[in-house]
Amino acid sequence: MEDFYCVVTFHVTQHALIFEKFMNDKGIPVKLMPVPRQVSSSCGTAAKIPCELEYDIKKLCEDEDVPIDDFHKIINPKGKSWFSKYINK
Repeated sequence: MEDFYCVVTFHVTQHALIFEKFMNDKGIPVKLMPVPRQVSSSCGTAAKIPCELEYDIKKLCEDEDVPIDDFHKIINPKGKSWFSKYINK
């Protein structure tokens, strides 16, 4: 079984801050975080979002001209984190 989450990437940090405020104003939970290693981005900040809201978020951003770069689904295979390697020894 795999664990996953979704992030939105941005071209610049200011866009991430605009996105965070816009989503909070719309009642959509987001959390700013460093861009995961699996993703390449010109900005070092990403926003963690509920994966099931990807379409709605894209539509809102398009309708309101909120600048985003891309959406990414980050997959973490269970038991593959650095922490679990040390616990299972």
